[in-house]
Amino acid sequence: MLKGIGVSAGVAQGTAYVVADRLRSTVPQRRVRASELDGERARFDAAVARADAELLALQEEVRENIGPTQADIFGAQRLALGDPFLREQVLRSAAEQRINVEAAVSEVFDEYTRTLEVARDGHLRARAADIHDVRKRLLSALAEQGGLDGPKIPEGAIVVSEELLPSVTARLELDNVRAFVTERGNRFSHSSILARSLGTPAVAGVASASKKIKTGDRIIVDGVAGIVFVNPEASIEREYDRLAADLKSSKEELRHLVDLSSVTLDGTTLPLLANVNKFSDTEAALLYNADGIGLYRTEFAFSIRSAFPTEEEQYEVLERAAERMHPRKLVLRLVDLGGDKTLAYFPLPPSRNPSLAERGIRLLLRHLDVLKTQLRAFLRVSARHPVSILVPVVIGVEDVRQVREVVRQVQDELAAEGKRFNPAIPIGAMIEVPSAALMARTLAKEADFLSLGTNDLVQYVLAADREDETTAPYYQPLHPAVLRLIDSVVEGARSAGRELAICGEMAGDPLHTALLLGLGLREFSVAPRQMLEVKDAIRRTHLGEARQLARLALDLGSAAEVEALLNEHRPTRKYDAAVTSVSGPMTLTDF
Repeated sequence: MLKGIGVSAGVAQGTAYVVADRLRSTVPQRRVRASELDGERARFDAAVARADAELLALQEEVRENIGPTQADIFGAQRLALGDPFLREQVLRSAAEQRINVEAAVSEVFDEYTRTLEVARDGHLRARAADIHDVRKRLLSALAEQGGLDGPKIPEGAIVVSEELLPSVTARLELDNVRAFVTERGNRFSHSSILARSLGTPAVAGVASASKKIKTGDRIIVDGVAGIVFVNPEASIEREYDRLAADLKSSKEELRHLVDLSSVTLDGTTLPLLANVNKFSDTEAALLYNADGIGLYRTEFAFSIRSAFPTEEEQYEVLERAAERMHPRKLVLRLVDLGGDKTLAYFPLPPSRNPSLAERGIRLLLRHLDVLKTQLRAFLRVSARHPVSILVPVVIGVEDVRQVREVVRQVQDELAAEGKRFNPAIPIGAMIEVPSAALMARTLAKEADFLSLGTNDLVQYVLAADREDETTAPYYQPLHPAVLRLIDSVVEGARSAGRELAICGEMAGDPLHTALLLGLGLREFSVAPRQMLEVKDAIRRTHLGEARQLARLALDLGSAAEVEALLNEHRPTRKYDAAVTSVSGPMTLTDF
C-alpha cells in the first residue's frame, strides 16, 4: 500500500502503465557566434508561433471534448508562452552567454519552475507543471518534433508517472485510462483538475511511484483516501469491487439533488453558494445550480500575467462572470497577495516567516494603485449586477474603515467620469485571523456582511501551516479551539443582524455539515464539485439535533474526540463500510 494525496475522488482497478517524461533531461548547450544571434532569435520566435498554434488547437479540442473550464488551462499556457518578460529573459540569456536558444529556454524556464515549486502557496506550486509543459512544447518545436501527443494507452490502464503535464493528460486516450498515479503534483495541479473534470480517480504525491510500480502490475487506486495498492491480495480486490459499485450508485443517487433546494429536515432552506477562482468556474457553479458565488477569488487573473491586469482586463472578465450568474449574487474578494502568495512582477521584501508577513488588505492599502484599479472594476460591474466586495485578511475595524474611504474616493472618480456603479455596494470582512474572530461583534457593526475563511483561521489559531509537512498533522479544523471561535463569530454576526457565510474547505466536508449548522451557520459556499454532497448532508440534518451535536462538540477536548462524535452521529455510508472492511482498524485519518 502506497500513500499519497487523493486529488480526484473515486476508486479504480486496472493494469499499471508507466509513462516516462522524455524531455526532462538536460538540453545540450552549444556556443554560438555573434553573427548567429539573429538566427537564434528568429528560431525562437518561429518556435513560439508553432507552439502557440498547437496550444490553440489543443485548447479548442479540450473545449469540445471536455469543457470550457478545462480548456482555459491551455489559454493560461498560451499567456505564459507569449509572456514578453520570459521572451526577453530567454533572448538576453542567449545573447549574453552566446548559447543556443534551446539551452537558454531550458535555463530560464527551469529557473522559473524552481521558483514556483518552492512557493508556499499550493496554487502557485501547481503552476510549475504548466511552465514545464510550456518549456517542453517550446523545445519540441525548436527540435521540429511536432506536437506533444500522448502515448498510446492500452485499454483499462492506470497511468503512472513522475508528473503528468496538462498537455499530455489532455491527449491521452482517455477512454482507456481508469486512473492516474503521480509522484508530483497536488490537488491544485491542472492535471488534477482535468482528472476531476473527467471523473477519473487520481492520487498524487506518491513517492517513487514510477520506480515502485512496473508496467503490467495490478493496481487499485483509491482517490478518496489517497492510497494505491500494488498487486493486492484477492480479498482486497473483492472489497474494492464492491466499493466501486457503491460509489457509482451513490453518485447516481445524488444527481437528482441538482434541482432540489438545500432544505433541512425541519424545513429551513439555506443558500448553497459556490467558490470560484476564474470565469470558467462559473460553468460548474451553474451546472450544480449554485444559489450564487459566495467567494470569487481574483488571484488567478494576476498569476497568469507578467504585469498587473488593467482595469479593463479585470472589468471584462468580472462583468462576464456577473452576467453569467445574474440575478444570483456574486461576492468579489479583493486580491489577496503577500505572505506565501507571490507574483514575479511584484517583488516583496524577504520575510523570515511568510505566513506572518504583510498580506491581504494591509498590503493593498500600501499599494493604493493596485487597490483602486481593482475597486474601479468591481464598482463598474456593480452597476448592473448584485455584486459585493469582500476584504481579505481583516485584522480589525480600522481595515474596513480605510477600505470604505478608498471606495468613496473611487466612487467620486467614477461619478466625475460619468461611469455608473452601485453607490450602496455591500462591503464585507473575511474572518480568517484570530483577532478578527475575537472582534467579530464589533466588525459586524462596521461591515455589511462577514465571511468565515476557515483555511487560514485554523492555521493561525493552531500555529500549523497547512502546506508544511512538519506541521500538517497539527492542522485540525475540528479542534475545539477552532469550534469555539466559530461559535463566537456566529454569535457576533447574529447580535449585529449581519449575514455570515462560511467559505473555507471546512464547509465542503459533509462530515462537518451538521456540526456547522448546529453552531448556527446558515450560508455555505463550497467548491462546485462538493455541492451535491453538502446539499445531501443538509437535507439529512434536523437543526434541533444539530444544535445538540454542536453543544456536545464544544465540550470536548480534542479534534480526535470531535471527529469520533461526528462519525458516531452521521448516517452510515457505503464507502465508510467498505474502507473499514479493507483496512481493518485504520480510518481515513490514518491515510
